[in-house]
Amino acid sequence: MTPPSTPVPTGQDSAAEAELADLLRARGADTIDHPGGTLGTHLERVQRRLAGLGAPPVLQLAGRAHAVYGTDGFDVALLTLGKRSC
Repeated sequence: MTPPSTPVPTGQDSAAEAELADLLRARGADTIDHPGGTLGTHLERVQRRLAGLGAPPVLQLAGRAHAVYGTDGFDVALLTLGKRSC
């Protein structure tokens, strides 16, 4: 079993990180198979890679959330477009 998603420290706004991690966990990201593990671990790796490249925290969080509505190459969506506020 894959460990649950945890906030990835960016040095800023840990509340936003925790909120995103909770959302991803609640929507099942840690239970969805993805190359290299689960979707949750993939999204964590994206955030960590961006952090390692010196990306600002807001971009790191955007990277971690990049697939919540699905992608062309991965058709599983954690949220529907109807859940968007804009």
